[in-house]
Amino acid sequence: MENLKETRLNYPTVQTWFIGWNNERTKIETYDSVYPTQTMVSPWDEMDFYEDEQIWLQVLNNNNIYPFLEPKEQNEL
Repeated sequence: MENLKETRLNYPTVQTWFIGWNNERTKIETYDSVYPTQTMVSPWDEMDFYEDEQIWLQVLNNNNIYPFLEPKEQNEL
């Protein structure tokens, strides 16, 4: 059986945005943020964390992900 791995972020000192990638770092699997009152557990090992929301957004946009658009609007891009 494959070893199960996980990535954790527990109670960051500031709101922290994250992006989870597949093992080859070719596809974004998940993205969101964690507030200082929260914890996050992810099954993906390839995780990037950002304290600057604009940098996080730029990485997402560079991968054709626009988290603040409605799904219909994303299809129109």
